[in-house]
Amino acid sequence: MKKYFFITLFAIMLSATSLEGQEKYITSPVSHVTVFRQGAQLSSDLPISVQAGTIDFIAGGLSPYIDPNSIQVRGEGEFMIMGVVHRNNYLENPAESTVIEELRDKIEALEVKIEDEKTAVEILLEKELFLKSNYDVVTNKSAITPEQLRALLDIYSANMESVKTALLKKKRIISDYQEEKQKLEKQLAGTIDKSKLPTGEIVVTVTGTKPATGKLKLSYVVMNAGWHPSYDIRVDDITDPASIIYRANIWQNSGIDWKDVKVSLSNASPMTAGALPILNPWFIDIYKPFAYHELNEVVVLRGTSMPVAREAKSSDAMMLEESAPLPVTVSESNISFSFDINVSQTIMTDGKPVTVELQRLTVPATYSYAVTPKLASSAYLMGYITEWEKYNLLPGESNIYFNNTFTGKGFINTAELTDTLTVSLGADNNITVKRDRRTDFTSQKFIGANRVETFSFLISVRNNKSRAVAVKLRDQIPLSQNSQITVEALELTGGKLNPVTGEITWDLTVEPRETKEIILTYSVKYPKNEKVMLE
Repeated sequence: MKKYFFITLFAIMLSATSLEGQEKYITSPVSHVTVFRQGAQLSSDLPISVQAGTIDFIAGGLSPYIDPNSIQVRGEGEFMIMGVVHRNNYLENPAESTVIEELRDKIEALEVKIEDEKTAVEILLEKELFLKSNYDVVTNKSAITPEQLRALLDIYSANMESVKTALLKKKRIISDYQEEKQKLEKQLAGTIDKSKLPTGEIVVTVTGTKPATGKLKLSYVVMNAGWHPSYDIRVDDITDPASIIYRANIWQNSGIDWKDVKVSLSNASPMTAGALPILNPWFIDIYKPFAYHELNEVVVLRGTSMPVAREAKSSDAMMLEESAPLPVTVSESNISFSFDINVSQTIMTDGKPVTVELQRLTVPATYSYAVTPKLASSAYLMGYITEWEKYNLLPGESNIYFNNTFTGKGFINTAELTDTLTVSLGADNNITVKRDRRTDFTSQKFIGANRVETFSFLISVRNNKSRAVAVKLRDQIPLSQNSQITVEALELTGGKLNPVTGEITWDLTVEPRETKEIILTYSVKYPKNEKVMLE
């Protein structure tokens, strides 16, 4: 009995120790990606089977651009994680071998087709030479009759035309094949260069006291990926609210393709400092340039130095909350928000953006026309969108459409501290604007040692539409930067003057078929012996 007991104990010890130092390779496809404005966190779920003892699981086929500080590994099951090590494998790149093989097969198939077509061309050329030779032999005979010559010409022309047409088609086919082959060769060259990249690997050391099954959940951050927003702003009529189509443009060059993965888009910045910057003392002094002598020349050094605030860095990846399985759901935390896309996406590692629609929003908006007749004679329809801050918009370019017509591009700048987003919906030719000089009220005269110039303009706004419109009219008077120059607004027809910027605004309501007239008159006084550029 003791003998069997010792044999069993020895076998258990042998099987346990035999696991020590063993490795098991696991292909680690990406299952979920959280894309930041710059960077992305890639996650994988790996089922494992553990025996009693210690074993190294190698999660392979990962991006070669892993930030080692961002690696997180969590285990689910009756085992313990003893250690995590990151490394790159420079010997294998299994993710690229199939692609390279397929490209080479396509190139070889095209080469066979090109060779077949070239052989057909050679046969046609031989036939062409045969026709020419026989034609020369027959036509050189002196005994040939006109009827025979005519018949010969008909036969020669028909056969030669057929040969020439076939030759032309074959050459075009060869040209198309060669062009396609060149494209595939360029793609192959780029793929081979990509295949020379190493693959990332994460080695997870696991130990257990008994056989068990479980799961390794790992994640890491790469920086060569990101997303940026873009918008379509659509307005059908100035009595309707505005429609905003919110899109995300996702790109990545992580070295591995993201195939059929769940994607979340976050506005967080995982590489931005997580600690409050330190505000160091700011010392100032009177600037005194100093000089030193070198080779009998005086060189003056101008410049100062200032203390630079130290900024803490944090490279830990941010953990985002999971959202409900809706097509696109917005998840918010205290410091960030994310769009969780329920439909799986495929994003290749080629840097080309993949566009995903996030939201279709209907937002309240008011509309009015804006005119600046000093610079342009057109009236521009402006939209003022309110309550935009609750839609998690980010700064981005916008395409603007009015009444299903593209009117131009704009930019949504959510960094401005305003509660209204302003967008231009394009020019409206049904509102005409003129700015004419009133020559009878424009003058130049001398008063003592000063010259006084007076300028007067008649600004007219006509509404050719069938309904009343609100128009914001803008103009300006010059601003003096010299105490010897005095600018005075003489007539503004109810306009509001901003003394800091010199801008004058009029808020007008113009009825259908009505013309509103505004008079702008100002004067500039300055020494008569000086010259001031006023126009």
